[in-house]
Amino acid sequence: MNTVRTGIVIDAPPERVWTALVGFSDYVAWNPCLRRIDGEATADATLHITIRLAWLPPIRFTAKIDRFSRNEILGWRGVLFLGLLHGRHWFELQPLDAGKTLFIHAESFGGALSSPFLALFSGVIRTSYEAMNRALKTKVEQK
Repeated sequence: MNTVRTGIVIDAPPERVWTALVGFSDYVAWNPCLRRIDGEATADATLHITIRLAWLPPIRFTAKIDRFSRNEILGWRGVLFLGLLHGRHWFELQPLDAGKTLFIHAESFGGALSSPFLALFSGVIRTSYEAMNRALKTKVEQK
């Protein structure tokens, strides 16, 4: 598996970050990367996701939540291109001193297309994830 991992410190406790993170219906207003998620933020839920990675056209896919622990971790697994590319996407919220949170945003890719896909797009993926991290930080810290 090949992994893209990003992170940012948010000046808010994990509970506040979690609330914004699982508020899927609000993503269109603030999230430059994950443009839309239809579904519930619950264990084993099926999600219909639309992502936008920088200049690339929107990508739509279905995923299933496979990592869920309130205020700690949210993750899902999606499959693209007839199973030739699959991704395990997750967010971790790690409490820090002074009521802050280390927000980790990462994805591991596998399948026959994972190496060429990442060779072409890892920079775009990282840039898009970092943009989402900054947007989440702004949203949460404004409250």
